[in-house]
Formats: sequence, structure tokens, C-alpha cells
Amino acid sequence: MRGLADMSLSTQTPQTPQAREGYFDLDYYRSVIALFRTWRQITVVPEAQLPSDEQRRACERLLYAEARLIDSGRLADWLNLYSDDCAYWLPTDVELFDPICTVSWEFNDRRRLEERVERLATGRAYSQIPTTRTAHLYTNMEMMKQGDREMIVFCNFLIQTNRLGRIGQRAGWCGFLLRQTDDGWRIVIKRINLIDADLPQDNNSFTL
Repeated sequence: MRGLADMSLSTQTPQTPQAREGYFDLDYYRSVIALFRTWRQITVVPEAQLPSDEQRRACERLLYAEARLIDSGRLADWLNLYSDDCAYWLPTDVELFDPICTVSWEFNDRRRLEERVERLATGRAYSQIPTTRTAHLYTNMEMMKQGDREMIVFCNFLIQTNRLGRIGQRAGWCGFLLRQTDDGWRIVIKRINLIDADLPQDNNSFTL
């Protein structure tokens, strides 16, 4: 019978995806999907890659702040929690298909996120008139160090919504790649994995 240590990692963790001059090219897409596939193969986080208590608290503070800023509509402050080379990914699949061959609901770099925040701030984004009210809940949070200054985080999420008096929910799991910078921890990748991502969606034009 295999012990937990033998079951922890099946393959070596790939290198962090690097966007070339701010653009997502084919190599970037390949590296992103390789990273997430490797994460999902992990059974138990290896002891050597467990974060310190200080690192864990810092990363928890970052992600709880990220959720709170979305829910309070402070999207400019929310975006400041992201790195310059960040990616915000909302796929249409539940099987970790290759994003080169599979359409995503959203796959945004920093510039597109800036455009999104600016558009929503005008009050003229008709898909968000009125604005969707949200309450984000993150739970089952697991963390794994990747190198000296990066952290992989998995968590489940539940998003309660209210728009025009219509109550709704979004649920699934998030995969984050965080990086420690001189200004604190920042979000490099956020992948939002809806449990029904492969089915027709309601109005998801708010920030998940």
C-alpha cells in the first residue's frame, strides 16, 4: 500500500507561465494548462512545499481581500492586487481541456482587465445595469509553495448573487498562482472553474 508521501506528486511542477511582452502566445497557453493539470494530479501537498504559517496568513489575507473588494464594488482596488503579467481565466470546460483548442468564456490579460474595470466604472455597461450584487465565499483552501516566491492555492467557492431581485448562485473551484513581490503578495493567475462551465450560462458579466 502506498503511503501519502508516495501519492503526493505524480509529475514535476512546470515552470511559471511567462507572457511574452504582455501578450499570451501559444507557449503561454501550453504552460498554463500544463501547470493546472499538474496541480490537479496532486493527492497530498508534499511536506517540503507546505507554506509557513506567515506565508499562509499573508496569502489568505490577499484572497479574502480580493473577494471583499469584488463584493464592495471596489474594482480598481481589486485590480491592484494583480501583477502586471496577470491572467484572469474563466474556461468553458470542466475537464482542463487545452485553451488553444477550446473556447473560454474569458481569458483576460492585465490590459483587458483594466478596460473591463474602466467600462464598468462608467455606469454604461448595459449588462450590469443594475449592478449584480455578490457575496463571495472561499473555503477548503489548500496551498503549496512553488519556488521561493510563488504559491499555488486551490479553494472552493460559492458566489451568491442578486440582480433585479433575482437570486442566483455560482459554485466551483478556483486555482490561483500568487507571487511575493516587494509590495506584498500579488495574484498572477486566477482560474475560475464553474461546476457547470460546459453548460449555457446566465449573465456572468460581473466579476467572479
